[in-house]
Formats: sequence, structure tokens, C-alpha cells
Amino acid sequence: MSEAVKAQEKSREQKIHEEMERIKQGGPESGHEKIKQIGKLFVRDRLKLLFDDQKLLYETGLFANATKKGLPADGVVAGTGHIEERIVFFTASDFTVKAGSIGDKHGEKVLRIQEAAIRGKRPVVYLIDSSGGRIDEAGGYHVEKYSGGRIFYNHSIMSGRIPQIGVLYGPCFAGTAYMPVFCDFTIMVDKIAGMAIASPRMVQMATGEKIGVEELGGAKMHATKSGTIDFKVETEEEAAELVRKLISYLPDSFDAPLSVKESVAPKVDSAMIDNIIPKDPNQPYDVHKLIEALVDADSFLEVQKDYASELVVGFARLDGKVVGIVANQPAVKGGAIFPESADKGANFVWTCDAYNIPLLYLCDTPGFMVGSRVEQDGILRRGRNFIYASSMATVPKMCVVVRKAYGAGIYAMAGPAYDPDTTIALPSAEIAIMGPEAAINAVHFNKLAAIEDPKEKAQTIQKLRDEYRAGYDIYKLASDLVVDDLIAPSSLRDELIARYETFANKEYPLPAKKHGTILS
Repeated sequence: MSEAVKAQEKSREQKIHEEMERIKQGGPESGHEKIKQIGKLFVRDRLKLLFDDQKLLYETGLFANATKKGLPADGVVAGTGHIEERIVFFTASDFTVKAGSIGDKHGEKVLRIQEAAIRGKRPVVYLIDSSGGRIDEAGGYHVEKYSGGRIFYNHSIMSGRIPQIGVLYGPCFAGTAYMPVFCDFTIMVDKIAGMAIASPRMVQMATGEKIGVEELGGAKMHATKSGTIDFKVETEEEAAELVRKLISYLPDSFDAPLSVKESVAPKVDSAMIDNIIPKDPNQPYDVHKLIEALVDADSFLEVQKDYASELVVGFARLDGKVVGIVANQPAVKGGAIFPESADKGANFVWTCDAYNIPLLYLCDTPGFMVGSRVEQDGILRRGRNFIYASSMATVPKMCVVVRKAYGAGIYAMAGPAYDPDTTIALPSAEIAIMGPEAAINAVHFNKLAAIEDPKEKAQTIQKLRDEYRAGYDIYKLASDLVVDDLIAPSSLRDELIARYETFANKEYPLPAKKHGTILS
């Protein structure tokens, strides 16, 4: 090869590297200054936090819109990287390029990553920091068959096939607000992220309402009121750490195995379980303490912890293996199931079942809440969704009756009639249509109203309650095989480990149909 040819080859090699480096710098200096003022990271620094060794496996579509000035990579980085040595697809908005807005090639890059993930059967993480669709490029682009509007179609097709995680780093409105809500899990960075169907300016134009981003769709609002997000974090570093942890509980795809780690003893000695559960069935306690006495130490990752906290859901490890936990929280509203907690439970159960994550129900509830407010909020419809999700779940599922199991509450918590692989009761368990106070008032109202002497009335009430309680004595119910087993609290962890191991190969096909008509 002549020296002239070698020089030409070197020139081509050098040229492409220089061009790639230019594109990787992102948008103009003004864009970089803006993210510094806001306190946000440049997208490529953000990606370094997420992936092993702070590097990508590969990037694709780098030269998208390279011939157009001011649109490096068309404002989105896309490709794959390793998280704990597992390959994960990603897209990441570049806010320095037209505020991360979605144009023609930007949208196409997202679509291509989604389609690649469907074929490759790997999780997808969307790092979203976008002002929405690029209006100056719109035309009919948002409705064409292979346009940005198809992103949500792909989200729907991907749902339940491969895990999808959305992370919001800035105010995201309209289309970019839909992306995270189509994901299995959504994370928002507090104070800098926002999410709403329309921006405050559009809201004011349409309705006259004056409102800020935080009130309209800030992280705190979505975490505590709408229940639209699963996690609120304070920093970008915390967001990256959370994504990595969340991925560790999820499979690559619906039919891939779950990761297994070394077994760790619980943070709280299982011998303390009986002390954690009060003898008075109406005395509150924190179910987190019970969870800590069952699962591997520091393995519990609570999902939607700030929303409908009368129900606790999250992932943990039991003897190193992943389980999804659904637990009533007696410390909040007595553990009653409200419309919001019914939604929370249904969505979590549905997600666990989609990815073959075994379920553990810890039941201690007086049942579904009653009253005009909950009826107006759809307690029957939303409670139905919770019951439906628990009924349809075919993964290994265990129901532990910790204390109260009143009314239809135990239906949602996968009680005996809902085909759990086992129903275990602790000595503190009470299974009944309703609690003794309500039952005696309902059955003997007229009789009690006729007793004028307060002392006599109190004695009669106590006598009737004792008689009612005798009817659901847990030893009697165990004798009648209403529950499969009555066990000592200290042995609960070991019992659960043994039973999950037994049902690890569970195969329980449901009757054939296209799909149910109940959307959870």
C-alpha cells in the first residue's frame, strides 16, 4: 500500500472519529449552560452513572440528522450497556439539543430500540428529559404508521414481554409524559422532574387555571396523590442506583430466569415474629418489622411507598430468591383496603405475574373500606381489579394469615378460595365475615338496644363477642382445613423457603380464552 493511500485511509479514520466526537458533545454551549443552571447532568455523564464501568456496550443512530446543523444525534442517545453484567437497552434524551424535543429521527431511534428490545428480549430503560414533540417538524408525523406516535403502540406490545423502566429528569408534557406511564416502573427526580398531559401554559390557555409544574405534575404529587409513579428520588445518582437495584429483581424477559443471590439471614430474628404481632387484634403495628423478620437482610425494595400506604408492596429476596410481597399495613388506616390501595395491589400483582415473580401475601386486614367517599371513588370496581389480579396470577403464591382476615379482604389477598399454593395461618389469625364488634352490632342490634342497664349491656356484648370469636378460632379452622397449616411464628421463614422451593416448577394453566374483560 502506497504512502498516499495510507494517508487517505488515515484521513478517513481520523475524519469519522472527529465527527463522532463532535456529535457526542451534544448541543450548543447555551444548552450546556442551561442544564448546569438547573443542576442537571449532561446526558452522557448521566449514562456513566447507570452502566458498569461507566461505559456503553454500543451506541446506535449516532449520525441521525448529522447533515442538519444544531441537531447532533437528533437529541437522543440510544444503544445498550451492562448493568451487573446484564445487557440492557436504553434511550436517553439530550436536553442540550432543542430541550430534548422529539423530532422525526429522534422518534425513529426510540422505535428502533424498542423493536430491537422486543427481538433481543432484554429490558429497556428510558432516560427522559424532553420538552415533547418538535412542533416545527410535526406535520402528520405524530400519526403516521412508523412515526413517534407508534412509540406508545410499541410500549403496549412490549408490556409483559420485557421489563420497561422510565426515569424522568425534567418537565415532560404530552407525549413524553405518556412514555414513563407505559413503563412497568417510573422514577422521578424530585424538584427538577415534572409530568402532565399539558404544560402549565397550555392548562391556563385551555381552562384558565394558573398552576405551577410542581403542583400540576411534580414528583411529590405523583408519588403521594395520583399514584402514577413508583419511586421519587432526590438526585440523579440515586436514580441510577435505583434503576440498577430494580433491574436486579427483574428477569431479562417474561420467560427468562430470575437472578439468585447468596442467602442472607433476616435483619430481625424470626424468633421475634410473635412479639411483633400484638395480642390485641385492633392494636396497630408496622408490617415492615414483620417483613424484616422474614426476608434476607436489606433486600426489601418497597414500591410506591408514599402512595396508599395502608398496603405495602415491593420486592425482596427469600433465601437469595426473588419474591414480590403484598402486605396489609395495620399501622395505617388499620390495614383496610381503600380504592387507591386496591389499584396499587392489583398493578403490583399483575406485574409480578407477568414476569414470573413468586408472590407472598401477608394478610392482616379488616377488609375493604366502606362509606360514600370510597363508593364514589370506585371501591367495587377497583377492589374487583385487585381480586381479579390475584385470581389470575399463576406464579407460585403463598398466603399467610397474620392476624385479621375479614370479609372480602382475604379474597384480594389470595386466601384459600383463590388458589394459593398454600395458606398458612399464625396463632394470631382471625378469619371471619367481619370483626366481632361489627358482627354483634349487626346481628343483635335490637336485643342490645333493649338493655337499659349499662353494666348488663357491656357484659352481654362481651359474652356475644366471645361466642362469635369461638366460631372462628384458628385451631378450629385448621382442624376443618380452612387453612392448610397452622404454624409457629418463628418457623414462618423456613416454611416459606421450603414451599417456594417445592413450587419452583409450578405449571397451572388457566382455562382457554382470548383474554378477560376486566382491566386491572
